[in-house]
Amino acid sequence: MKSCLYFTFIVLFLTACSTKNLTSLHHENLEQKNENKHYAKLEYEQNVSILPQFTYNINFDAKRYKKYFFNPWHDSFKNYKGQNIFWSFPLYLNSKNTYYFFNKQIIPLSWFKNAINNANIQEFGKLNQKALIIQNTIIKNLPTQRAILKNPFFENEGIPFDYASDGILNTGSPVLISHFSKDKRYAFVLGEAGFGFVESKNLEFFSNDRAKIYENLNFITPLKEKFAIYSEDGKFFFESRIGAIYPYYKEDKNYFYGKIGSKKYKISKKDVSKFPLQFNDKNLKNQLSQVLNLPYGWGGYNFERDCSLLTRDIFSAFGLYLPRNSAAQKNSFNHFDISTLSNSQKKDFLNRFGKAYLSLLYLPGHIMLYAGQ
Repeated sequence: MKSCLYFTFIVLFLTACSTKNLTSLHHENLEQKNENKHYAKLEYEQNVSILPQFTYNINFDAKRYKKYFFNPWHDSFKNYKGQNIFWSFPLYLNSKNTYYFFNKQIIPLSWFKNAINNANIQEFGKLNQKALIIQNTIIKNLPTQRAILKNPFFENEGIPFDYASDGILNTGSPVLISHFSKDKRYAFVLGEAGFGFVESKNLEFFSNDRAKIYENLNFITPLKEKFAIYSEDGKFFFESRIGAIYPYYKEDKNYFYGKIGSKKYKISKKDVSKFPLQFNDKNLKNQLSQVLNLPYGWGGYNFERDCSLLTRDIFSAFGLYLPRNSAAQKNSFNHFDISTLSNSQKKDFLNRFGKAYLSLLYLPGHIMLYAGQ
């Protein structure tokens, strides 16, 4: 598994929109043609059916994955004193940087000052309280639900590039609470992938004994993306996400029965499987088909995925843990720098040494799964 390729190249995904002249069909067609020039031309059909077969059957160790997953409950904020935890604040307060709201209005410096004041960072590490995420949650580097954008008038900026979003904490994820914001709406937490602010309403406190019981339960993982999961009384509970794991305490012929926080739920066995999935062709292709062609979401914007969220969620279901960002994922495995090779030499290198579905292609700020020839 330790064959991650460090591969340097450039791919541009550009988007644009324009105002149509409804009185001129010719003008409309011309504009459409000009718009299309800004989109990447994909050489291959976006369908898993065209992908090469994966010939291995690999069983990863669930215990090792859970060690990473539950790490926040075995950590302490005392271990992070003096570190640059609130790294984003100086960026937001720097008058040389300009940020925008969703409506393309410049965010005043006073707004950032108020948000940072509400962050209540002088209380950092005060609680050290175990908790569980009870609803899918975007973890933010600033206590706000607003998107923080760079110049939305530029291509490759604006939505979905929310610079306040750092990732997603799935329902059932363990976290450690540092403190609450001054308005109590947000909690600053440590999750398995890093620090950030989450809405307090999406948390439930756990005692040490309760956390120990939860950690030792058996788990299931979804086979489908974004399907509704219901409580035992038939009410909507939360939405599934590929790569998530959920606890269960019993099963029958048709259902798994579990409990997240104080609420019980049941899930059809057609929609989930016991964690971890065996890493084989059938299971891999199913996971890929669920996330292929979904919208892009920087830092988990709108509960979508960026590149490293995609790779880590694909592998999570199989019990293989990947860290959050692309550089960290590259450094988790043996890697080879082939940036000095020509394009033809890079292709030859991949053909000779790349292992389909077992190699990652990395360049600074981006990472992809290598699917073979």
